[in-house]
Amino acid sequence: MNPIEEQRLIIDQLYRIVIGSCPSNIETAKCRFDYQRFGDGSSSVNQRFEYVEAGNLVSAGLNRNLRAPVMQLVKQLHMKMKAHTGGDWQAFTLLVNKDGSVTTKFEYPETNL
Repeated sequence: MNPIEEQRLIIDQLYRIVIGSCPSNIETAKCRFDYQRFGDGSSSVNQRFEYVEAGNLVSAGLNRNLRAPVMQLVKQLHMKMKAHTGGDWQAFTLLVNKDGSVTTKFEYPETNL
């Protein structure tokens, strides 16, 4: 399988966790995943999840029954993207748009030139 397809499959799994954590009548949903690596080799993943329902922004937690693999999925995505492109992002946002399409935005550390 090519690297882009592997990355897409991981993002699809994260999408299923996000959409599965939403009520059925949402307008949009957004989850920001923060990925931190530490000097001792450990890492952490935090997420901030929210959706718009009936015009109201709702902050919530990901579904407890679905969220177990999030840390491993985010870690895998980071590893695969870094190996493929060299990019070393610190966070990314997965957005489920009104039309059901999905977009992602990756955040990279600023570098001083």
